[in-house]
Amino acid sequence: MKKRLGIEIVDNFLSSGESIEYGSRSFFQFSVQKKLLEEMDFNNYVKYINNYEVFVKSWIQTRLFERYRETGGLKELEGVVLATIMKKIQDTLESSECQDALTVSEFLDHFCQAMCKELVISKDSLEVILFKNTASVGQFSADLQTFLPQVEESTLSEWEELSGEMVFTQLQFKPQDEIFKRVFGCGKQCPFCNVPCEAGGSDHKEHFASVHRPQGLGRYRDETSKRLIYSLCSSDVVSSMLFRNLHTAFQWHPYKDYRQFYPAWRIQPDPSISASDYWKFIFRKFNHQFAKEYKADPADLPTEWKKITEKQALQSIREAFNME
Repeated sequence: MKKRLGIEIVDNFLSSGESIEYGSRSFFQFSVQKKLLEEMDFNNYVKYINNYEVFVKSWIQTRLFERYRETGGLKELEGVVLATIMKKIQDTLESSECQDALTVSEFLDHFCQAMCKELVISKDSLEVILFKNTASVGQFSADLQTFLPQVEESTLSEWEELSGEMVFTQLQFKPQDEIFKRVFGCGKQCPFCNVPCEAGGSDHKEHFASVHRPQGLGRYRDETSKRLIYSLCSSDVVSSMLFRNLHTAFQWHPYKDYRQFYPAWRIQPDPSISASDYWKFIFRKFNHQFAKEYKADPADLPTEWKKITEKQALQSIREAFNME
């Protein structure tokens, strides 16, 4: 149950009408950034920027909680999963391999082999059964089948007593992890601005992002003034600018040599690209909060950034994610 229910939840959720925002990486990114803009909660932006994968998985888990709390569909899925398992147990008990077994020990070997993916059967329990059993193979099989309805009822009752949130904590197969893997594949973030990789799947050799964010959002600051910086990685990798961090052992290195330390990242060099109005708006809105959070001084942002409205910020992500 703990494994199969998680798989069933993923398939059920992704096939539902409410899962449209998980249909593509672009649609999901747009949905999340739009919601963040509406809520305008600084702490959520910090989590989203600095711990993207953790934030997204938590976001998905919350949506799962909400959906199954509202629809009550979790109980139905529990019933479906348990019925499927019980059907396989019944079929296995009636199979020729089990029915033709000469001893109970041989019977149990066939049964455990057939049900190893559905049931967790301890070796100690089997030894106790064999020690106490005096019935023939046929009688033993008949006794097991007699108890199946009672086992199904008690198991379903135990699961139904759990709240929705408690059910999710019991799952070995975490739905939020699988949905993240299917929709996003990669949770890696740019080492400078923290923008997430846009490459599909999980087997790509290089990480990339079409548009990077102001690096101050990723904690980078000017060494002398201690002010957060607002330049983009795509501009700095074709400049004479230097950077240092933990990966360089805090030794200065040219941005243009970044692949010496981050060979899996390919940052498209283009000094003509500017940050999106969305991130300009957010940086300006929370400039002082980011500075406090990152123990730096506020960025000295361009004057025109102050003119960007929330409406323009929303429009910029509509265009960026092709949501027009």
